[in-house]
Amino acid sequence: MKKYIYIICLFSALFCVSCGGDKKQSQSSITDSIDEETKFAQTLYGEKSTIIAKGDLLGNGKMCAIAALIKQKTDNSYWVEKASMFQKDNNNWKVILKMEDKLSGINGELVNQVDAKHGYILNIDSSKKPVIINIVMANENGKGASDEAVIKWDEKKNDFKFTAPYEEIPQ
Repeated sequence: MKKYIYIICLFSALFCVSCGGDKKQSQSSITDSIDEETKFAQTLYGEKSTIIAKGDLLGNGKMCAIAALIKQKTDNSYWVEKASMFQKDNNNWKVILKMEDKLSGINGELVNQVDAKHGYILNIDSSKKPVIINIVMANENGKGASDEAVIKWDEKKNDFKFTAPYEEIPQ
């Protein structure tokens, strides 16, 4: 009888050890499966950050992504608390556009503006290269509280520029 109890205890101990090992392995697999864009976005905005666009957004052959803290999503737009576009260059991610309290690019503020206390409403046209971002400041209800504007990449300046929607040159 002692022999059977010993065998049962041994199998129980082995079962507990193997279950604990699987749990650690699955947690590691989950962490490894998060793509590098999401990992970088989490360094900017924490666990609640979301990638809302990614790919060769500037048409320059480099991987880019737009990460945001989303307040609300509709069919064609995002109401974001804040957002950033970042680009991979030489195996490092670099923020190239910030849409936070102010709009700023690589060389500083894109426009002289008041703080966006309630974030922005973004409509991203990633079908065009470089990407075009239609943007408006949001009010406390997620409705437009400023004139609509366009943010697009200016290859000559190697930075983003802020323009009125009607200034877009047809291609």
